[in-house]
Amino acid sequence: MRTVAIVQARAGSSRLPNKVMMDLCGHPVLWHIHDRVRRSKWVDDFVVATSVMPENDGIEAFALQNGIHVFRGSEENVLERFYLAAKEAAAEIVIRLTGDNALVCPEIIDEGAAYFEQTQTLDYLCYREGLPLGLSVEVIGFHALERAYQEADDAECLEHVTPYLYRNPGQFHCYRYPCIGEDYSRIRWTVDTQEDYNLVRNIYESLYTEGGCFGYQEALQIYLAHPQWAGLNSSVVQKKILYSGNHLQDKQNK
Repeated sequence: MRTVAIVQARAGSSRLPNKVMMDLCGHPVLWHIHDRVRRSKWVDDFVVATSVMPENDGIEAFALQNGIHVFRGSEENVLERFYLAAKEAAAEIVIRLTGDNALVCPEIIDEGAAYFEQTQTLDYLCYREGLPLGLSVEVIGFHALERAYQEADDAECLEHVTPYLYRNPGQFHCYRYPCIGEDYSRIRWTVDTQEDYNLVRNIYESLYTEGGCFGYQEALQIYLAHPQWAGLNSSVVQKKILYSGNHLQDKQNK
């Protein structure tokens, strides 16, 4: 089945404007996200989904200059933008990422995509619990995404793409894969503030080599070897959205 990774990216972040174009070891964050995702064995295509706002012209120009597919759509109705990007890319399975995911790991993408396809019953998968914030991936069947696009009308569902799926368990088969080994979900590796960026930059400067791709375990080892790094973004409060019942899911970049 055709698997397409779609990264939501825009310049207008309220806490860290134009973060997807900030430098990490000589390349923008968005470049690193694409470079890491393209190493996945399951991903057939990669699309940057940004909005039509003029402030995102630089994102489109960068993507085109680097041979990256780009789709521009609604600023506020992110579900529509995401769905139309997936439709244009002829996706059957969609990997949802955001511009915060500077440390996205191709091995984790592959594990999640393989599990999703092998079950043959899932509409939505969050893979997986216990990972540092910014590493888990959402895997979505295109037909479920299309149905969400056609039916969702709640403002939060339109803004955050996947809530309509997991808030309707009677209509969609959704699963959050449980933690494997030690729970590191307390660790914040998303890039949403300057403090987050400072931490991720430390990891990159310690591990990145041109042409290489360090993995989750390498990043974890260097992070744990520098306990002072945890304090760099420990005061950052992550925004939450309701998952189902009393469960919460982290908000990330639109």
